[in-house]
Amino acid sequence: MINNSRALELTIISAESLTRSGNRKIKKNTFVVIKTDSNNDKNQVTGTDTDNGSYPLWNEKFFIDMPMHVNFFTLEVRYRDGTGEHVVGSAKVPVSDFTGIFFPCNYLHFLSYRLRDHRYGERNGIINISVKMQSSSSLDNGFGKGTCGASTSYSSFVSGWKHGGASTSYSSSVSGWKHGGAAMNVPHGVVMGFPTGKSC
Repeated sequence: MINNSRALELTIISAESLTRSGNRKIKKNTFVVIKTDSNNDKNQVTGTDTDNGSYPLWNEKFFIDMPMHVNFFTLEVRYRDGTGEHVVGSAKVPVSDFTGIFFPCNYLHFLSYRLRDHRYGERNGIINISVKMQSSSSLDNGFGKGTCGASTSYSSFVSGWKHGGASTSYSSSVSGWKHGGAAMNVPHGVVMGFPTGKSC
């Protein structure tokens, strides 16, 4: 049977240097909306960070059933204040950034993307995520058989990743990853990439 979807494990880790129009800092109440298609009913949302201002931390994991025809998903960072919800910026994440012949299924990719306010074209911060395409052998959440697609894109290994001025070292066989002093378990096979310079 032909698979019509892909099983994606997505963790929204954090964001940094969030600003509003006019380079004003974000004070609190930030969250992320995950959009995989034009149907708003299928959007998923993180909890609200109330304490970390322009450097929010969520560290929330989502399991997403992505249709095979979908080539990207969108991450939209928002904040709430007394007048309602407002968009800080959004980033499009191409599926080709974490699939293809260089990337076996179940590889964990750490990626960072530039957020843009598309009304004014401003760069309003960076969002940090991890993503993994699950293989059929690892699926126990009802998605069905998975696939890692086909692509020739490649993300380079790096020796460290910074958030809020603190550098953290990685390798392809690390057993844990730290952010803000809290350790996170990371499986063998970690791919690091930094598509923050992309125009999308």
